[in-house]
Order: sequence, then C-alpha cells, then structure tokens
Amino acid sequence: MAGLIAVLVLTGAGYVFLQVRSLEVEQVTPDLYVLYGLGGNVAILDTDEGTVIVDTMTLQYQGERIKEIAMELTGKPITLIVNTHYHLDHTHGNPAFDPGTRVVATERTLHHLKVTDAAYFEGQGQTLLPNETFVTMKEIPMGNKTLRLLHPGRGHTDGDLVVLFVEDQVIHTGDLFFYLHYPNIDLEGGGSVVEWGETIETILEQPFHTIIPGHGVVTDRPKLIQFQAFVNELADLGRQAADQGLSLEETLRTAELTKDEGYQPIKMIVDIGLTREFVIQRAWEEANQAFEARP
Repeated sequence: MAGLIAVLVLTGAGYVFLQVRSLEVEQVTPDLYVLYGLGGNVAILDTDEGTVIVDTMTLQYQGERIKEIAMELTGKPITLIVNTHYHLDHTHGNPAFDPGTRVVATERTLHHLKVTDAAYFEGQGQTLLPNETFVTMKEIPMGNKTLRLLHPGRGHTDGDLVVLFVEDQVIHTGDLFFYLHYPNIDLEGGGSVVEWGETIETILEQPFHTIIPGHGVVTDRPKLIQFQAFVNELADLGRQAADQGLSLEETLRTAELTKDEGYQPIKMIVDIGLTREFVIQRAWEEANQAFEARP
C-alpha cells in the first residue's frame, strides 16, 4: 500500500510539473504573441527597444520558462514587465526576471502586493515588485511600438490596468475580461460588479480589433460586449435581491442568470471555485455590503 501511495504521489507530482512547464504559444500579430498556461495569459511584444512581457503567471519557474520562450521568439532582452493586477497567477513569475528590470503597474496594484504578498517578494524579489506606477493612464514608447496603459475603473479589483498595443490594435485586458469563464470578483481588493460594466465601456473606447483576455483564448470586440452584458445582468440580480430583501440562499435558488451561455469554471489543475454560484454570491454580497474591503 505504501508503495502504491508513493507511486500515486510521484505520478501526481509529475502531472503537475508537466502542467506548469507546458506553455502554449499563439502568434497574434507579426510582433505579438500570447502564452497560455497555468495562470493568466501572458503577452510577449517584440520592439526596437527590447521585449515587453505582460503578466508572468503563477510560479517563479514559469517566469523562467517565459524568459526562455521570449528569447526564442524575439532574440532580445526583456526590458519591460507590465502587471495587469496583483493576483498571484499574474505576478508570481516576476522574481524570475533580472533585478532592475522595469516593472509597471497601477498604484493600487503595488499597494495590494505590499499588503497581501510581501512575504513572497522579500529579499531580492523586492526588486521585481512594480517600480513604476501610475493612477489613470500612461503611454510608453518602445521605438517602433507604443503601449497605452489604462486603468479604466473598478471591476475585477480596484487596480486593474489594460494594455493597448497601439500599432497592432490589440488589447490585453487582464482579468477585466474572462472569455467564456466565470470571473473572479475580488470585492475585498476593491472590485465591483456594479461598476464593471461602465469600466468595460471605457475599454471599448480604445482603438482595437483583437483581445487577449486574462483567461480564455484570444478573441474580438463583440465577445467583450457580450461579457459586459453578463456583468450588467449580474449587477442587476444583486440589486434586485437586495431590494426584495432576499437571503443569499434564496438568491442562489431563484436567480435567473441568462447571459452566461457557454461559460465554464476555470481549472488550474483543480477546480478553484469560480462558478455560477460564486459570481451570484459576490453580486449579492456587494449589493448587501456583506464583505470587508481592504484599505
């Protein structure tokens, strides 16, 4: 029996290792790529002034793989990292990169990282925390390419940014857009179902055709509009439940959510709980102020 358990443990560890190491590459434009793997989607942009990385996945080891793949794709050093928000599946690869690398995020993202993740970024890892921040908008010229970084408002958290690759007319939304997946709604980190639809409206004002979502495959503008309809419906459900004095249990039983056709829970080797019931619960909690926001 002990031998069988050991084999199962080793098999499980091997499976996890393969899942972590496996990063799928998709070319979006001649100079822009997306990596899919265990964590949020990573963008790699080839520019005259080096390689840009947007988000770094879940583990330092994945950061090393992202560096390797980026060098294979562009042959240039990584000169800029952008973190779309503070969650570990978008930032925990940061320490794999060279100390002194330029790392850009919003002020709120840096705040949340310091409050919630200081232990992970201790020691040399501190140098890979965001070292350049902004509040609303920042444009970064990179020779032949321009990055427009925009904090469009609250939604997933209160510090999310989107990255518009101006010349390529592609936008990386981070987790402000989960394509065909139920989203995480981080109310404690300043997120808001109620404001999410208006935040997407601000994103839609930007000039892009193609979207790299935080999770899910590369898609287009109409799919973001559909996701906007979903979050607006979700916000309405929460408001109606609060107006009618419905309990969470009653809301979960009676909620008529219709804009989520085809949506699936995200799995990161295992189910992480981002389900239909989860998003309804979060909408109810926001409408009833039944959560404690982080300062």
